[in-house]
Amino acid sequence: MVGKTERVVVTGMGVASPLGCTLAEFWECLLSGEPGIRSLEGSIFSGLQSGIGAMVWGYEETQYFDIKEVRRMSRSSQLGLVAAGQAIPQARLENGDALADRAEVGVLIGSSIGGYAAAEPFIRNFYERGRLSSLTIPISMNAGPAANVSIKYGFQGPLLNVDAACATAAHSIGYAFNMIRSGSLQVAVTGAADCPFAPAVVAAWATMRALSTREDCPAEACRPFSADRDGLVLGEGAGILVLEAESHALRRGVPILAEIKGYGASADSSHLTQPARIGPVRAMQRSMIDAGLTVDDIDYINAHATGTEWNDKNETGAIKEVFGQRAYEIPVVGNKAALGHSIAGSGALELIGCILSLRDQVVPPTINYKVPDPECDLDYVTEGSRRVPVQNIMSNSFAFGGSNAALIVGKYEPGNGRS
Repeated sequence: MVGKTERVVVTGMGVASPLGCTLAEFWECLLSGEPGIRSLEGSIFSGLQSGIGAMVWGYEETQYFDIKEVRRMSRSSQLGLVAAGQAIPQARLENGDALADRAEVGVLIGSSIGGYAAAEPFIRNFYERGRLSSLTIPISMNAGPAANVSIKYGFQGPLLNVDAACATAAHSIGYAFNMIRSGSLQVAVTGAADCPFAPAVVAAWATMRALSTREDCPAEACRPFSADRDGLVLGEGAGILVLEAESHALRRGVPILAEIKGYGASADSSHLTQPARIGPVRAMQRSMIDAGLTVDDIDYINAHATGTEWNDKNETGAIKEVFGQRAYEIPVVGNKAALGHSIAGSGALELIGCILSLRDQVVPPTINYKVPDPECDLDYVTEGSRRVPVQNIMSNSFAFGGSNAALIVGKYEPGNGRS
């Protein structure tokens, strides 16, 4: 990329996920193959058209917010703040840190479907009773998670919401990455937060026949790459990262967790809901060109892997087209079998898992793989977590509308970057 001036590093991470609201719990469950998908019966989301989902189990809003705050925020905003509340202290950006100018900290947190879900009860009340709350618009904005983080912490750099459906988080992180390495921003709080659990929203997904119907065995419902896969399972969650110019992080003396090395984006330009191979191929290729890496440098691929019949074989084919014979040598993992599909939030949670893989040199499993599929014939790590030497990881996010993003994250090595 012309004009690249700064290496971009990760200095903070936080999660609100179906596997827990701390990095330690999230990672332990992901490695052990703990499923975050369960029956929604008896939960606050009972009565939806699909009775299974991956909600943030055990989350009690009053543990984090007072009643007034709860009334004024969507669930997406709440989850985003919970995750940011871990990432921002880890990056030492709170309590008036003199070395991090709050006016120069940007917030690029995406959300895609949470606004629809948050607006549904207000709209229903309007049509049934002719009443509407003054909170309707503030709560239903997809920019809500980003705005609430900016307000809480007083960050006054660029504030924006990226919405690219299921690729939202990856594009948000990619935009933050580009702003920092070009020198237009020093620090960004980025990632995504989403919650799709509202009756009409879930029913709309069911109408498209995109959801798994295995309500009798929720924990095994989502089966990426398995020949008997029958659809995705909706989830909620937030993953927040703090990205920083390397020089800025070193000046502040904050620990560096990893380095963002490349970002590739593309469009299928084909179909609103059925992915084409060319888009994912170009996104993956562009991410490697951007990072200055080759197929031999990628040690692990975190796949989009929704568990739908078309996506998984399309992604497998795209990986084989990009990596050739080497595709069969690289672990390819689908986390959505455990995490569900939190739409905007998925890519951020998955990238955080990749960074933890770099830290611990271990790859989590793809759970629920039951039946081999001749069209999905790569190494999906189906027998439990695996110790693997990993230096560079590619994380894929593909979306309805044909929006594709691939990020490359690697171990941080001082003095070993490109200008």
